[in-house]
Amino acid sequence: MFEDLLDDEESFEPQEPEGLAEPRSNAGFIGHKGKEQFIIDLANKDTMPHALVLAGPKGIGKATFGYRIARALLKKGIPDPDQGGLFGEEEPAPLESLYVAPDDPVFTKLASGGHPDFVALERPMDDRKGKRKDALDIDTVRKVAPFLRMTSSDGGWRIVLIDDADTMNRNAQNAVLKVLEEPPKNTLLILICHRAGALIPTIRSRCRFIAFDPLSNEEVIELLRKEYPGEPAADLDRIARIAEGSVGRAMKLMDEGGLDTVQSIIDILHYWEKWDWTLVHHLSDTLGRAGQDTAYKNFTSLLEWIMGEMLFAKARGDIALEAPLDHQPLRNMLSHYSLEDWTKICDNLRTHFETFDRSNLDKRQAVLGAFSIIG
Repeated sequence: MFEDLLDDEESFEPQEPEGLAEPRSNAGFIGHKGKEQFIIDLANKDTMPHALVLAGPKGIGKATFGYRIARALLKKGIPDPDQGGLFGEEEPAPLESLYVAPDDPVFTKLASGGHPDFVALERPMDDRKGKRKDALDIDTVRKVAPFLRMTSSDGGWRIVLIDDADTMNRNAQNAVLKVLEEPPKNTLLILICHRAGALIPTIRSRCRFIAFDPLSNEEVIELLRKEYPGEPAADLDRIARIAEGSVGRAMKLMDEGGLDTVQSIIDILHYWEKWDWTLVHHLSDTLGRAGQDTAYKNFTSLLEWIMGEMLFAKARGDIALEAPLDHQPLRNMLSHYSLEDWTKICDNLRTHFETFDRSNLDKRQAVLGAFSIIG
């Protein structure tokens, strides 16, 4: 059942979905129209703050939007107060859009990491594990202050974008705070944050906070159609529902067989009144093998999603379930448990997986225990 979803024994968990261009080289953008106009107004009124926090769920386009801001400001430039008068240079034209064409020098320089007035900081790579480290360290963040204090190459903006800013430890955040306490003129710090509460209050109070909502299902489907033109419309619709507004998560689900994983879980849930423990043990042995981290994480996140959907359906008083959960055994399961039962199942399941992940316990026992919690 799950064998077709297994990772290669030597593979590592992918960090980003394949296909969609990286934020630094992605000229396209969808959704968040009000946010774009807000930035345009700040730029045209010359009221751009020294720091922005772009906060919201992972995978909804915050980093892409951050690069979009940086490109537009660097292209627009800053009026030179010493060049006024009848024969002075013309002031930069007002922004009408944050779009910069891919063949524009500003775009190509940012995409290649070669723009002299822009730096992007990301979590450093762990060469031993072959993936990015869990946090932004102080050594990486210390690059911010000296860069922003340098003179711009053309008298315009100097911009730093920090991705996964919510992973900074306290020392790294304090280094950012020192910059925010006395920000150099014509500089902008863009913090991409998936968990706003992880930033210390003194940083949040010195930044313009912009909260991003998840994309709509229609917007996610529109992006998926471009990346997976041959996929059935029904599958894209189901993936969009599971992704809950995150195109990044949607693409990971597409690339990692998310619908197959959901169906495999549903096949086991058909036995919820009397588990087929031979089937469950086979699943736990499969996901517990070395090198199966991605398959295991897909299983845990999608099982939690299924249980969450059951809870929301119960809370709404729904009798039917939407695809891909529209199966009679699951409808029976929905009716059997009370709203209080579903709340406990979801809470206990989340705590269960968090405990096993935090303590690096046996994944086999995590899988077995999950089905014991459900019933």
